[in-house]
Amino acid sequence: MSQQSQFSDIIPDVDKFLEDHGLKDDVGRIMHENNVHLVNDDGEEEKYSNEANYTESIFPPDQPTNLGTEEYPGPFNFSVLISPNEQKSPWEYSEKLNKIFIGINVKFPVAFSVQNRPQNLPLYIRATPVFCQTQHFQDLVHRCVGHRHPQDQSNKGVAPHIFQHIIRCSNDSALYFGDKNTGARLNIVLPLAHPQVGEDVVKEFFQFVCKNSCPLGMNRRPIDVVFTLEDNKGEVFGRRLVGVRVCSCPKRDKDKEEKDMESAVPPRRKKRKLGNDERRVVPQGSSDNKIFALNIHIPGKKNYLQALKMCQDMLANEILKKQEQGGDDSADKNCYNEITVLLNGTAAFD
Repeated sequence: MSQQSQFSDIIPDVDKFLEDHGLKDDVGRIMHENNVHLVNDDGEEEKYSNEANYTESIFPPDQPTNLGTEEYPGPFNFSVLISPNEQKSPWEYSEKLNKIFIGINVKFPVAFSVQNRPQNLPLYIRATPVFCQTQHFQDLVHRCVGHRHPQDQSNKGVAPHIFQHIIRCSNDSALYFGDKNTGARLNIVLPLAHPQVGEDVVKEFFQFVCKNSCPLGMNRRPIDVVFTLEDNKGEVFGRRLVGVRVCSCPKRDKDKEEKDMESAVPPRRKKRKLGNDERRVVPQGSSDNKIFALNIHIPGKKNYLQALKMCQDMLANEILKKQEQGGDDSADKNCYNEITVLLNGTAAFD
């Protein structure tokens, strides 16, 4: 007699009984953790709950329930550790600033530590990028148009809904939540494993796939990553913040920001009078959208591509500015598309 038949002799509809009594998720979790399968009347094994339902039932909500910016070690003394990089590598960590300076698409380790963790409480790490400045905190942090384009090398073999995220995690169990098109904040959630024998931290590898300087993305705005320790209901048991700058010269930028921080009072600049020409404000009119053809010759493919990229960045800034002011950006988008086709082979805007 099969296991399912044995259950059915006592309870006619096992699934309905478990669901009515609020036991379905608990039984599914226990059976999943212990790799238990039911056997049907034909002798074939069946999983009690499919992978999609299991993931949906045990993972925290897709949006952070308590996204604060205050450090909170919580009841388990949650901590996030990034070791200073002692080897020559494209990332640097500043203990003074609690900030990582790193190149794009570079993987780096983050160690998570909890103390007195209950054995029967599944815990999760949520990584949510936010803008540091108060006036931008409510804005969603997402990748720029160029980097989230399907033709970008970093998007090969990646699910389309991940293209928007500036952070990626090497953990195969990580889930990517949020959508900038619906106003849902982008974040990553992954299960927090137990440390290996002889260790007291769990290491996970992350990477950033867009730069702080990218127009139509972070657009030179500083960001933090908020790491929260949560259970499967989204209750926060700890919170830590790490500053991030994704750049081309991590060591140079780190040294500069540390030096700026040590300068308590910035030097005062002498005010100078504005001339009449400088006071004059040029009104924006239809001439702003006039299209000019640029026909020049540039020696060297590298120089040619750099010139196109400079024009692309300039237009991206114009598009962003006009979107913020509610202006007409159609002409800028058309020109941006022309340049993007020359660079990537396909347009950025539909």
